[in-house]
Amino acid sequence: MFVYGLMYRNRNRMPTNSLIMEMVEQICISLVLKQSKLDLDNRLALIILDNVVEVALKSYANIHGLLKKRVVTSKEAFSSVLGKIKDQNKIVNSEKKDIQKYHKICNELYRGSKLTKLKDSTIDQYAVLAKILLARLYDFRASKFEWEKMINDTRKNLAKFG
Repeated sequence: MFVYGLMYRNRNRMPTNSLIMEMVEQICISLVLKQSKLDLDNRLALIILDNVVEVALKSYANIHGLLKKRVVTSKEAFSSVLGKIKDQNKIVNSEKKDIQKYHKICNELYRGSKLTKLKDSTIDQYAVLAKILLARLYDFRASKFEWEKMINDTRKNLAKFG
């Protein structure tokens, strides 16, 4: 099946294309924000990327019955799902640690305990991890060219409202 001109195989029990495309759009929005001149650009981008990662993890866990319902909605769900996905060899230990690091930074932003400007490299690295999760959990892959096209299309669509 083709989604947005990209090859995507929808296997049994996989989420709808709309959920995957919503995650893709959020990654694109975060990368557009990173390139903007706004003071909050990278903070907003990180929050959006963290949302993508959390939705990807929890949706996968829910679809595959990795956690009990009460655990999926708990505060510990993020770490719990991340550990289970690592145990399934969907991510390696360094990716798990990096995801935890960026999730922690995002949580510190929410609490207001960390108000420093985030580097572009932080956004780039978390975006790569979000793309890895889409590829390994949902079998969604796009080339660098396809990602650039989607990011440019997102930028154009956002400009219509500006």
